[in-house]
Amino acid sequence: MKQSVLALAIAFALTACGGDGSHSTFGGNAQTLGQINGTAASGSPLDNGSITIKDAQGHSITVQTDAQGRYSADLSQFASPTLLEATGLIGGVPVSLHSVATQTGTVNITPLTDAILSMSSNTEANECFLNAAVCAAKFDIAKLNQSQASLKTALAPLMQAVGLDSRADLLRTAFAADKTGHDKLLEMVEVSAGSLAGTIRLQSKRAQTATMVSRDQKPNPLPADDLPDLSRLDELAAQLNAAYLSADGLDKRLAALLSDDFQFDGDNAAQYLAREMEDAGYGETYVGGRFSPPKVETCYSAALCQISMTVRVAGMAPSYFRMKARLQKEGWKLAGNDSPVSLQMDAGARQIISAPDNGSTKVSLLNLVLSQYARHDNPIYIQPDRPAAQIIARSAQLLADGKAILTLKGNAECAQLEPQELTSANPDYPCPVNYLTPDSFAAAYNDALSRNVLKLRFYSDDRFTQPVGKDFSPRAPLLTAAEIAQQAFPALTSDTLQALTKANGASDLKLAWQMPQQLWFNSLLLDMRQKGQPLRIEDNAGALANPLTLNAHKSPTLTSPDFLRVTIWSLDRQGRGLYTRYQLR
Repeated sequence: MKQSVLALAIAFALTACGGDGSHSTFGGNAQTLGQINGTAASGSPLDNGSITIKDAQGHSITVQTDAQGRYSADLSQFASPTLLEATGLIGGVPVSLHSVATQTGTVNITPLTDAILSMSSNTEANECFLNAAVCAAKFDIAKLNQSQASLKTALAPLMQAVGLDSRADLLRTAFAADKTGHDKLLEMVEVSAGSLAGTIRLQSKRAQTATMVSRDQKPNPLPADDLPDLSRLDELAAQLNAAYLSADGLDKRLAALLSDDFQFDGDNAAQYLAREMEDAGYGETYVGGRFSPPKVETCYSAALCQISMTVRVAGMAPSYFRMKARLQKEGWKLAGNDSPVSLQMDAGARQIISAPDNGSTKVSLLNLVLSQYARHDNPIYIQPDRPAAQIIARSAQLLADGKAILTLKGNAECAQLEPQELTSANPDYPCPVNYLTPDSFAAAYNDALSRNVLKLRFYSDDRFTQPVGKDFSPRAPLLTAAEIAQQAFPALTSDTLQALTKANGASDLKLAWQMPQQLWFNSLLLDMRQKGQPLRIEDNAGALANPLTLNAHKSPTLTSPDFLRVTIWSLDRQGRGLYTRYQLR
């Protein structure tokens, strides 16, 4: 049925006022659109991201967002409905958000519009976008309205608490990514796919309560318990940008941004600042970088939240900065991570492709490096004039609902805590950092994580009786075997693989790769060796260009390499590292 702009506007208005929501479809000679604009955000804006827009007839364009997530596009050649996909980094991790344009004017792109598209089409939003012609036939105005109404029922207490009018259209009411109103609502709710097609899981980042939402069933509303005042949270990004303008005086500028109870990897504020100055001297620093506005991951109280930011430093791949933030009378301050020791804990996966035996394997990984020492006291950093390092943690447990699902004990040779129940993914390494995660463990881990009851607890003894420091909360779920089997990984092109078969230490290498949907390129490493000759090891040095030329560290005498490995790292939408390692010789 042909739809006019006026008819579409009336349909939305009827739904907002409690009308019957007639089943207007988008078939036949669909109405062409015009100028659209809006905001792409998930609380924090999609800073300089890409928005791809396409309709069922095959028209497609790509536009960019600005630093505030705003965009505009001329869709005068596009037919309604038109689908939108916004990609880029928010909080340092890749995002892929979707929306639908049915008329000119404002079209927002957020996790909630992504949910509306999924619920209306009974298809995950990214799949709907990939198959626009098929998916557009699955939904109509009534389904869009019903989906939004269900979401707003679930979000009603939160909408009221953040001061957002109940008549606001989540798709079409303009807003700014400024941590108030509509944007604060986005910061306070976690949106994810439900277990059934067309269902959405909403979880309050403050109350940790979750509810399932579908188009046809009335959901339970999420509570709005004691929400934080986020209006000044974005000031942290501007303050960090100013603090890291130069290495000179960095510690003094940064000191003003730390909370009264700051602790990071066992360092107090003074120790953390000293380490930052040392790192700046080595060039391992955020100096000269730009911090994006913070994204709220969760809030433990109205005055303490976990946040993350994208950091862009010239000559380096974008990275994420993750800390707790505490609201004090002067505003929001960085509060560290509360861990008593230096740690790294991330979910991920790897694919190994072996040319010599024509083999390929995929596995899920837990990247786990738990020092027994505070960051400032870690033996790998020790200077001659420093006193002997002091062991802080002699054991640890990963707890789900207070019950241990993993025990970790000290490896004195590596000065780290290692899990007793998991197998190293690199058995030849004396100090493991990656561990294989069987599905039984992943299921317990992911269930506890989804309910915010997964905690890493440290002990000063080796019998798990004397807790030390505060508990640490992991960030992202583990990948299951079924997910790994379906997961696409980064891949070198066939031309690149052919060129590598002839490469040696003197070659100019031009490497190209293909990055699957929903993954974001992070880095690349070449490792070439020949017995008795200098190594040739090169990385992308922060360059993101594809293809990429490597010629900075040639080894002319390495004429017949007997070892050649290329690794491509990427990040997925939950910040998990997925990499492909080619063992070519």
